[in-house]
Amino acid sequence: MELPFVTLDVFTTTRYQGNPLAVVTIPAGIPPLSQAQKQTIAREFNLSETVFVHDVPDPETNKQRVIDIFLTDAEIPFAGHPTIGTAVYLRPQGVDTLIAKAGPIALVETAPGYVQAGIPHNVRQHANTLADLPNPSPGQLNPDPTIRRLEVNAPLFSIVKGMTFALVNLPDLDHLAKVETSVVKFQADQVLDDDWKTGFMSKYYYVHMGQRTENSKTVFSIRSRMMEASFEDPATGSAACALSSYLALQQPELRDQTVLFEIDQGVEMGRESNIVVEITLRDSKIDTVKLSGTATQVIRGHVSI
Repeated sequence: MELPFVTLDVFTTTRYQGNPLAVVTIPAGIPPLSQAQKQTIAREFNLSETVFVHDVPDPETNKQRVIDIFLTDAEIPFAGHPTIGTAVYLRPQGVDTLIAKAGPIALVETAPGYVQAGIPHNVRQHANTLADLPNPSPGQLNPDPTIRRLEVNAPLFSIVKGMTFALVNLPDLDHLAKVETSVVKFQADQVLDDDWKTGFMSKYYYVHMGQRTENSKTVFSIRSRMMEASFEDPATGSAACALSSYLALQQPELRDQTVLFEIDQGVEMGRESNIVVEITLRDSKIDTVKLSGTATQVIRGHVSI
């Protein structure tokens, strides 16, 4: 059995920039793939994420697609760059909703090749920080004393259950250039709140680059990097959504407003990615989270099962 796939570079219009993604289509009517088979395929691609799209027998009338998102070692409920990449790939078929484990994601084409996705969210700032790690392993915290101090005091913030980030605010780009991978994975059960002790957790570093007003909306410009235990991610839409939600909640003057965050990630590793997040607040709470971007196709082929 052969399954069609494409790879795309996400959050960029330039091939070999942005964040690579594999999208594998599971045709309607074939025997379902097991969890182990999907995990093996994701490991074979060896990208930060691989998406499996469950095709439908009636694509002319059914504009929803169920998707599964896999890391190389686990399935996750939601991730941003897989959402945008898959959405851009499926838009020619008229697909207007992706159904991830975290919930349905409504899609709108904002310009040719550009998609805005309504992101499922259940935001939470946890009581602990990395300072509460019982026994930090060597390499989990940065050796630079300034960065280390900011790491241990950074808020732990979830965009949905299972996707949590330590949001580390650095003073300048020089410090951003010094951040490193963690060597050892963080264990969610060591620091997250009860009933949230699960899923993916990493550090997301950012630097404020300025703000402006555009079309009556406040627009924040940010540079960021995402470091996991063994790799740096060129673009992390879930982390961008978490950061944008957290920062919007820190601005009491933005009550009942919509604010934009333009986040550039991957610059230091030569894979610049341009992410846009729109947060709407109602009564000082997160009402909507919308993630925008584009993608460009790189490879097309088949996976043999």
